[in-house]
Amino acid sequence: MSRKKDDQGAARPGWYEAGLPHVWLPYAQMKMTRAPLPVAHTHACRIVLCDGRELVDGIASWWTACHGYNHPHIREAVERQLALMPHVMFGGLAHEQALTLARRLAALVPGDLTRVFFSESGSVAVEIAMKMALQFWLNRGVRTRKKFLAFKGGYHGDTTGAMAICDPVSGMHARFHGLLPEHHIIELPQNEESAAAFARCLERHAEELAGIIVEPLVQGAGGMRFHPASVLPRLRDAANRYELILIFDEIFTGFGRTGSLFACEAAGVVPDIITLSKALTGGTLPLAATIARGKIFDAFWSDEPSDALPHGP
Repeated sequence: MSRKKDDQGAARPGWYEAGLPHVWLPYAQMKMTRAPLPVAHTHACRIVLCDGRELVDGIASWWTACHGYNHPHIREAVERQLALMPHVMFGGLAHEQALTLARRLAALVPGDLTRVFFSESGSVAVEIAMKMALQFWLNRGVRTRKKFLAFKGGYHGDTTGAMAICDPVSGMHARFHGLLPEHHIIELPQNEESAAAFARCLERHAEELAGIIVEPLVQGAGGMRFHPASVLPRLRDAANRYELILIFDEIFTGFGRTGSLFACEAAGVVPDIITLSKALTGGTLPLAATIARGKIFDAFWSDEPSDALPHGP
């Protein structure tokens, strides 16, 4: 029996035909979308298809493969670690690699962002940041601060909590508008009109806000929408004035994508929480980090067990 061919007339491998009917592809209306291209291997910035064609990966596998594919230093380090210890849970256990990475990340990020909580994806890192902000207030006996201020054009992930702070109208999760918890989502304060709207929102709703979340300098998945660095000090000043937790989502911008190592450095602004992923492992393994300032961690440090952050290792 001859194998089926793709749009270019190339034969598809047997594993492709056997497995494709069982996979659910991301962001795809599979009834209409062109079938995915079967990949054989990768090298540097290239993806090699099973028929020998090569693609230049200009988006670095959704902004993750910042060092290119199959980088020998990363590959060899992964091989050594797999032989030593592939994984142990972080509950009641610790190991050199995790603690060393936490120390190095704390040294790289600006200011007193010193406490690192590891997770497996950018969306989860954002969920953890939101949970930290909410529980920061709960642990202080405040139950009214349960919403966030986010911005139109923003994208923070595909998990349910993160979806709720994405753009509810033009974002990819617009269909869920009305089904998710509602937050205050407005235009970034870039000009006189939007700055006035930002000020009004805070005056009216600050007492119900746990924090502010933004992608600093550029909103990636929302359409590569840039904003000036001057926006970030405005957010910092507002967070200070109204005692809000300022969260910078640097899943996309972190590790040099905007020039400086972290986008917030362009404005000299230190958030209360920063989220990192994607380039953190060069696209080799799933890993994310939510890094908090000491004052955030201190709100969880107590003799009350229920004050601990309830998130798994």
